[in-house]
Amino acid sequence: MPLPSPVNAVALLWIHRRFVWSLTLTGVSSRYRTSWFGLFWPVIHPVLLIGVFTFVFAYVMPLRWVSEESGGVGFPLFLYSGFLVFTFFADVVSRAPTLVLENTNLVKKVVFPLEVLAMVSACTSLLFFAVNLGVFSVFLALLGPGLPWFTPVLLGLFIPFALFLIGVAWFLSALTVYVRDVTHVIGIFVTAMMFFSPVFYPLSSAPEPVRAALSLSPLTIVIEGIRAVAFDHVLPDGGDMLILWIGSLAVFYLGYLWFQRVKEGFSDVL
Repeated sequence: MPLPSPVNAVALLWIHRRFVWSLTLTGVSSRYRTSWFGLFWPVIHPVLLIGVFTFVFAYVMPLRWVSEESGGVGFPLFLYSGFLVFTFFADVVSRAPTLVLENTNLVKKVVFPLEVLAMVSACTSLLFFAVNLGVFSVFLALLGPGLPWFTPVLLGLFIPFALFLIGVAWFLSALTVYVRDVTHVIGIFVTAMMFFSPVFYPLSSAPEPVRAALSLSPLTIVIEGIRAVAFDHVLPDGGDMLILWIGSLAVFYLGYLWFQRVKEGFSDVL
């Protein structure tokens, strides 16, 4: 059986773009449908988090390694810049194992493209990430150094990171159909990644051997890239962006390849 072309994996996003967009909007609205504040929650949530970070890490429990320049309001924003990327990652990865399991009624429908489930999950989380990034940008403009003119270059980080997460979601959603233990392990993995990534600390504070390993993580590259643009007003490292693009496209294609190879057995297991 010939391997699916990498072009097919990318073309899948374009072919089903309207279907994915429709399901994404449905997913966004359904999350807050029964709440009082509804779609205001994606804005309220990051504002509250920034307030909590400010109170705890600037006044209650200031960290010793934080320099004077990063103190006060600046450090909570520094912390939140890592947290918003991790939240995007955690939301997609945590939901991935149950994407197929929760839609067993669609498995036996030949006309339904099961591949879009991972794309919808990633796109839904991407919209919430965009809202969080917007709130972060407003606080950065009001309380921080502002945004440089080359801020749109961050798309060069967000696009491959989203493709990376779609590939991971394809792999995990297909694997969990056959190995249900993944649903129990994934929570531990996501929590571990929060500490193995520079969410609560700058990458420069990690020991040299550990720093070299952490710097290869897509999470680290995106977090450090956002911080470079937002706080230092410099472009993300070109080498890191190249690693991110190559690694993300590889994971995207391998996840697609895995999903295509094993999805034919879904109906037998489910």
